[in-house]
Amino acid sequence: MLIDTNIIIRYLVEDTTTIDKKFAGVFPFFNRVETAEVTVDCPDLVLFEAFFVLTSYYKVPPAQAAASLLELTSFRGLRLRDKETIRKCLRILTKQNIDLVDAYLLAYAKKRGDVGIYSFDADLKKLGLELISVC
Repeated sequence: MLIDTNIIIRYLVEDTTTIDKKFAGVFPFFNRVETAEVTVDCPDLVLFEAFFVLTSYYKVPPAQAAASLLELTSFRGLRLRDKETIRKCLRILTKQNIDLVDAYLLAYAKKRGDVGIYSFDADLKKLGLELISVC
C-alpha cells in the first residue's frame, strides 16, 4: 500500500497528548511500520513534499526536518524505490544548508559515480560537481 504525505506530517508534528482523535492512529500505525508489521511504499515525491511542508508551513529548520525524515526512512516497513540515495540526500541536508533538489542531485551523482552535471547552478559546483556546458 502507498502512504501519503499527510500521514507522515501528522506523525512528525503532532503530540500524543494533544492530537485530535481523528489523527491519533498515526502513532500506533508507525510503531507497526517501524517493526515491519505493516509495510508501506513511500514514493520519493511524498518524502520530498513532507520535507517542503515541514520546512515551509511548520517552519521546522531544514536540518531538523531532514533528521526526522532520515529516522523515518530507517523504519523496516517503509519501502522506498531508492532508499540508499534518499537517505544519503537526507544526511547531506542534516549537515549542509542547501536546496533539497541539490542535495538529491549530489547524492544521486555520487551513487552513479558522476563527477559532472549539466547545470547553470554554481551551488552544485561548490558541492564538488563539475558544471558541464550545454554549448
